[in-house]
Amino acid sequence: MEKLKRVQEHFKFKLTDNWGECDFYIYEESTADGYSVYIASDSVQNINVNENIYYYDSDLSEPLIEHIECIGEKEETIYVDNMDAFFVEEAIEKLNELIDQ
Repeated sequence: MEKLKRVQEHFKFKLTDNWGECDFYIYEESTADGYSVYIASDSVQNINVNENIYYYDSDLSEPLIEHIECIGEKEETIYVDNMDAFFVEEAIEKLNELIDQ
């Protein structure tokens, strides 16, 4: 939890699991034939199949890291439907390492 707080303060973002007006979204969705896919996008209205949909949740740390690294001066809110997911922990670890460099 301490690492998360450090990374949030450094990169100026907040993680939430409350759906609403957020700047970036990562969530699970079901396909018409019942498979799970994962969405990582800054817009829930304009999903690009080639860029925003992931078959495995283990691939989600990269888009999360990329988005956090690009945050400017304004604090952003990032929606994650599972705050305890491995990809969140992995992203926080990698971002924490970047701060130390």
